[in-house]
Amino acid sequence: MQPQQLGPYRIGARIGKGGMGAVYAGVDETTGQAVAVKALSPHLALAEGFRERFEAEIESLKKLQHDSIVRMYGYGEDAGVLFYSMERVDGPSLEDELRAGRRFDWLETLSIAVQLCRALKHAHDHGVVHRDIKPANILVCGDGRVKLADFGIARLFGASQLTTAGGVLGTADYMSPEQADGRPVTEKCDQYSLGCVMYALLAGRPPFRAKTMPEMLQLQRYADPEPVRRYAPETPQQLNDLILQLLSKEPEDRFPNVRVLGRHMEAMVFALSRSKADSVPATSEQPAAGTPREATSAGGQDATLAGEAISLITVDTGAEGLYDAPTLAEDDKSPAPPPTASAPPTPRPSRFTTVDEEARRAARVPEEASWMHWASFAGLVAALAAIGYFGWRITRPPSADELYGRVVAAISEDRAAGMRDHRDDVAAFLKRYPDDPRAGEFAKLQEEIDVRREASRLRVGARLGGGDDLPASRWFAAAMAAASTDPAGAAATLENALRLYGVDPRDVDNARFDDPELSLDPAERKWLRVIDLELRRLRESLDETVELQRPLVAERLSAARKLAATHPEEAQRIYQGIVGLYAAHEWAEEAVREATQALESLGASGALPRTPRSRTEE
Repeated sequence: MQPQQLGPYRIGARIGKGGMGAVYAGVDETTGQAVAVKALSPHLALAEGFRERFEAEIESLKKLQHDSIVRMYGYGEDAGVLFYSMERVDGPSLEDELRAGRRFDWLETLSIAVQLCRALKHAHDHGVVHRDIKPANILVCGDGRVKLADFGIARLFGASQLTTAGGVLGTADYMSPEQADGRPVTEKCDQYSLGCVMYALLAGRPPFRAKTMPEMLQLQRYADPEPVRRYAPETPQQLNDLILQLLSKEPEDRFPNVRVLGRHMEAMVFALSRSKADSVPATSEQPAAGTPREATSAGGQDATLAGEAISLITVDTGAEGLYDAPTLAEDDKSPAPPPTASAPPTPRPSRFTTVDEEARRAARVPEEASWMHWASFAGLVAALAAIGYFGWRITRPPSADELYGRVVAAISEDRAAGMRDHRDDVAAFLKRYPDDPRAGEFAKLQEEIDVRREASRLRVGARLGGGDDLPASRWFAAAMAAASTDPAGAAATLENALRLYGVDPRDVDNARFDDPELSLDPAERKWLRVIDLELRRLRESLDETVELQRPLVAERLSAARKLAATHPEEAQRIYQGIVGLYAAHEWAEEAVREATQALESLGASGALPRTPRSRTEE
């Protein structure tokens, strides 16, 4: 049932609905201010941990006061309904624009992206990652500016206890590989999603298309997108390359932070538009003349994006309708859980707090409480002494055992992530404890870290058409170009590239890359190590795909056996499909043999033509 009143707000029409609840048009009866009110479904609020997640969302939103972020006005609870009020934007979302058939040119896209970088810089500076950047969450104001909405699944750094470990939150079409993988989420996840949005604005479609969620997650994790210039030929090559960099699978291959990204895009606009400067749309955050601007805490911070001289920079990626207020699960079409049969809880007392009121209350210190400062002085001194002691313990150089223990524990859980996150610890161990008996083990680990970083750099360069003239480089680039559509073929290419240099692709651990008899120069040895690393990554991807397909093949074989006696023609078609699709795959050899024998016993004339290997993922 739709509420009629929530706190000071008279509730009007519902303007949005999602898995968490609904969004209504509202009016503050005291001030007459028009707002959007986001109300949680009462029965959902009873779920374990749900109230805590809502409170965390409020804490995130309270921190964000920026012209390019939908502002929160207040929050509270009325008769057991948790709610908060937000700025209402009279304009469509970018998703609405795209569905209406609008296509954005490169200047419009860059202008929007620069504004979003400013908003994200403000959020990241306050420890908030959006995690769900998509066209539906970007709203267009009447003056053409955009606002970023719905930090509902944003998560404060360090607040991981409020999110299920390994859980996937976000929208799959715009989700970073780290989120699809269940890995820790960082600011660079927002960069990837922003790249997907820019791609969609230019191309009219996201970078990847899939029929199922698992398929989309697999594409986000391993596939390389087609260049956006294929769908938007007028896109400058520089912008095409920037978007591909944002869509890099490894976070370290993206930009160091959104401030650097925003500066780079501003410089790109300047460089590409010099001959037609008058036609460049303004990207400054300053409102049009005569438009009142509400002071926020972000104004001074983000002025650096537009206030300094613009110049092209080289980015080192190896360094580290009405506002429909989309809700946390707006893209989740699954119905909300039905209310339980138990008696409803006793309604909670109504309460409502405005953000401004809370800020004023936090700033006041009642005079009658001043004596507490003196009473706690001795405790403060003791606390400072304790902090000093523990500070000394924390800042002292870690021992060899401490470094070794945390590195080994990290790489035993996830080797790639462990080396990426603890490379400084490996370097510190080798520098401080070169005579430790375990230094040789860490020296090999350091070499692998260096190869992985080089592989990331070369992978991006190969995708952008870079690289050198060595045959190994050319074969690597060819394999990377085919990896998204034919990972098995790409793996075969890399295996043969290793064989070309006398290396057994099944026993690379014992390869003698430094053997003089192989006649390899340093550049070739580097490429072979990179090829080996990429081959391992592709094999892991193929193994995962195989594990997804095994149950399907087994289920289809079982269905064919049951149909053979009563519906032989249907059984025959199933067997033909198995032979045609999987005859070239070693892991399906037993299933293909059974299907072939069954076709012979059914008197079939033969299986359908096999699917070419280049079109099939093992």
